[in-house]
Amino acid sequence: MKYRSGLFRVSLFVTLSFSTLFAQPIVGSVSVGSEPRGVAVKPFTGNIYVANVQSGSISILHGRSVIATLPLDTLPFVVAVNAHTNRLYAAGCNFLTGAGSMVVVIDSHTNQVITDISLNQSCGLGTQGIDVNPFTNRVYVSDYDDNQEVVIDGATDQIVARVDLQGGQPLGVAVDLLANQEWVTLDGPDGKVDILDGNTNTLLQTITVASGFVNNVAINPKTRRAYVAGESPSNLYVLNTLTRQLEASLPMGFLANTVALDSLTNLIFVTDGQGNQVFVVDGRTNTIRATVPLNGVFPSGIAANSVTRFVYVTEFDSAQVEILTER
Repeated sequence: MKYRSGLFRVSLFVTLSFSTLFAQPIVGSVSVGSEPRGVAVKPFTGNIYVANVQSGSISILHGRSVIATLPLDTLPFVVAVNAHTNRLYAAGCNFLTGAGSMVVVIDSHTNQVITDISLNQSCGLGTQGIDVNPFTNRVYVSDYDDNQEVVIDGATDQIVARVDLQGGQPLGVAVDLLANQEWVTLDGPDGKVDILDGNTNTLLQTITVASGFVNNVAINPKTRRAYVAGESPSNLYVLNTLTRQLEASLPMGFLANTVALDSLTNLIFVTDGQGNQVFVVDGRTNTIRATVPLNGVFPSGIAANSVTRFVYVTEFDSAQVEILTER
């Protein structure tokens, strides 16, 4: 997702009617740091990692409790975890000190910072997306200010490539594990997505997904489907990753800003930032299965644990994480 004016507030629109009954009830909420945004899960341990922007910290959750809070040298926007190497990556920039964008590498066993990787010397909107390919041990970071996707070697914690996006300002990024490609949503009213080659770290193709802004992307490698959250209009766009053709477009309330999926159950979860709700989409039929109203304000991040079948939603203006169950 994106914040065009940095840390901001969004006016709230509340809907009192829902197109479907919701089957994924909220089972709990956890208070975290100020302005939680990105969230990632480590499936088999059940740990959840939340990036608190204003607090400059990572909240580490287990179950429905915060078990640790880790202060960082940056204001983290997004997080990703590599369960194979037990590394957590938090990316952001510091508007308070004027420092540039960086990626903080954390040992998820000990919850200790290993190193900081500097991306640039100054930042405007900073790092807007991050994802990991656990098979190649590469980390992909969207450097919005420099119009590039930064590739980090997880073994050496070194930047190995800076992929020029030819003026495109990157937002969300998702790895297609089977193809070793990265899909990067671009800011702007023309709804474009860049597709990168993970072998050569080059730009393969730019496709037009929508007629308006797109925010975030998730990929299910098993079904070869990509899911792009669009802002205006607020839709979920379903694309075939082989043909790169649009297969479906589903309305998603007021502001579809982030998307996550459970590859085992083939369910897709989309946050509606202004409607304060989560849409649950059936990946087999491309239909909305449920609409879940939230208790907090402005959901800004979402992640699903395919082992426990819990879904975690960060609420930027409520300083909490709401926990949903797929069961």
